[in-house]
Amino acid sequence: MKTKYFEADKLPQGVSTKVESHAIYAALIGGSVGFVIGLFAFAGGDVSLFERGISLGFVIAILGGVLALLTYLIIDTKRIGKSDSGSRSIWLYVTDHLDTWALALVHGLLAFLLYALVFYIVGQSFIGAKIDVWASSVMTALAAGFACYATYLSAKQMNAVRVSVLLAAFLLSGTFISMLTASDPHWWYYHFSSLGANGGISAYAFNATLIIAGLVVVALSKYITNDFVKLHKEDTRMNKARRIVFQALLSGIGIAFALVGAFVYDTFPLIHNAAAGGMAVLFLFIIVPLPWLMPQFHRAYYLASYLLLGALAVSVWLSASVKYFNLTVFELVAAAIIFTWLVVFVRNLAALLDDDEK
Repeated sequence: MKTKYFEADKLPQGVSTKVESHAIYAALIGGSVGFVIGLFAFAGGDVSLFERGISLGFVIAILGGVLALLTYLIIDTKRIGKSDSGSRSIWLYVTDHLDTWALALVHGLLAFLLYALVFYIVGQSFIGAKIDVWASSVMTALAAGFACYATYLSAKQMNAVRVSVLLAAFLLSGTFISMLTASDPHWWYYHFSSLGANGGISAYAFNATLIIAGLVVVALSKYITNDFVKLHKEDTRMNKARRIVFQALLSGIGIAFALVGAFVYDTFPLIHNAAAGGMAVLFLFIIVPLPWLMPQFHRAYYLASYLLLGALAVSVWLSASVKYFNLTVFELVAAAIIFTWLVVFVRNLAALLDDDEK
């Protein structure tokens, strides 16, 4: 006779439970792939934790990055396929696929950098340690499974807040990698753009970080626009105008950001500087009419925005007139101010949506 405990099987499965279940399946598939690849990669004998060539950390970092990228592409492409069933503009079609590739690259690169950093630190803690093929394969399976699991959940739950956090994490990690691998230890005497000059690993890492981050900013503008639609129950002409203006300005910042990385300072100084200056102008165009763009925000946020704008103006004065800052410090301060404003903006927008749902 069945007891009441079996009645739970008849209950309808919730959306969150379904996502978690599918994430576990993704982890099992990724873990199986990782185990098989581990058996082939480490068949030659015991391997070290992290070193040049075939090592546990090197294989796991590459495999984790590839699986994270593929997982995000598969999940987000399914979402786009469902939305393509109706009539959609070419702009929406292009931006959707651009967003997918940009965020997939961010997930893949973050997984690669995280695993590489972890195994580098562990390798320095256990110098000379060797692991056999079976233990190495199991560890590869666990790391690959976790990369698929975390990426699946991230792709399914992606929103403006998560995009902004991913953007900040990716920018910080990519910039630090570029600084650590810079051929000139005194690069900071000049400006951040010097990291992208003269070729080499440091330059490629820095420029690729800027290009991908710029595309992610464009993706973020789409997510914020979607939140605008949810927030405004009536899509009046004025609300539609606000939405279009904000998306155009923020997308413009993202495109300019990508152009800074695409047109290297030492080769295309005019385009590089014009794109960098364009970001500042577009940011100004967002801040000044902010009460019109987002009239629902609390006055505290307007106050904070104008204080940050004032801090940016003071930084310009300290760098250009007083010469208290060199150009590198100014760029660092300006980037911190802009991204602080952006993260707080996204969080305030999310809070408005949360209040609206309640």
